[in-house]
Amino acid sequence: MMPWRVSIAAVVAATAVASAAPAPEGRFAPKGRPGQRGDVSELLGTHFLYVAAIQEPGRNSGGLGATIVQADPALGAGDYHSLAEIAVESADAKQIVEIGWTVDAGVNGDLQPHVFSYHWVDGQTTCYNGCGWVQVSTTKQPGMRVAPGEPHVYEIKLMNGDWWLFYDGEGLGYYPQSLWGGRFTAAGIVQWFGEVAAAAESPCTQMGNGKLGADLASASYDGLHLFDPGGASVPAAAQIGTISSPALYDIGRTTGTSFGFGGPGVTTGCCMPSACAAMHAECGTLADPTCAGNALSCGFCDGPDVCSPEHICIAPSDRGGCCGAGASGAGSLVLGALVALGVRRRRRR
Repeated sequence: MMPWRVSIAAVVAATAVASAAPAPEGRFAPKGRPGQRGDVSELLGTHFLYVAAIQEPGRNSGGLGATIVQADPALGAGDYHSLAEIAVESADAKQIVEIGWTVDAGVNGDLQPHVFSYHWVDGQTTCYNGCGWVQVSTTKQPGMRVAPGEPHVYEIKLMNGDWWLFYDGEGLGYYPQSLWGGRFTAAGIVQWFGEVAAAAESPCTQMGNGKLGADLASASYDGLHLFDPGGASVPAAAQIGTISSPALYDIGRTTGTSFGFGGPGVTTGCCMPSACAAMHAECGTLADPTCAGNALSCGFCDGPDVCSPEHICIAPSDRGGCCGAGASGAGSLVLGALVALGVRRRRRR
């Protein structure tokens, strides 16, 4: 596990420039939480399915972390998200702080993996990437897009009474203790888990990279660790927790500090939609010619570029369209980047 690389002095200095940092936009969308034991959870007609590793360190843990392999799972048509995260919880599981990556078009506007933050107060949901979040980093933030297939370090740590979130050792920002009225000052439960939110109890949506946890090629959690009350990192002793539907998603290759996770979801009766790259689309939303009624979300253009009617990213002054002699080279660069990241797709039952 990579050591925590941000000193208290650096964090205090970063707080002074928080007002200049990018501010994530809070988004309301379905969010579940795995119980210490349990099956499929439902919230307002949404089914939540989990694979989780858990540890109950008592009431004196100051946080947790892990290296998580980021992925780009395919979502079933009508489903909400597929994610991987870590979470600290109070002993009664009513106060929670979370960080991880998610594929969720409703929150992020595309089907790329993005970092997210979330918290619960007295067992009540809040919103993604906001609702009291204090942004500190000027370079990284909840909501930022990340590359699938890469391992990155996600951490939560209690510092000066506030719950700080870290990505690759950099403090993104924090949820202030005031959100809980001073009542959430230690973690009684910590969890590392994958989550699918779906319209059906047995969804087509993938978890992780679509491979079951025992597969050597599955997505994984490594370097699981806790933070003691003094802030020191100690190896975890995690145990298998909730596995909602082992035939669809599971955990494998388990040790106290690592495990593989994921699964394909339902693999029969699912339409495999077109990919944005196959449609020569870099941006915007368009009808899927393969799966009737399905829409392809191809994301947004970077920087000043705009999305043309042909779903190509072009410079604002470019009138050449996608194929004319005046087409901007920026569009080609963006297309190359999207292909390199991997193309999102949806699966329709």
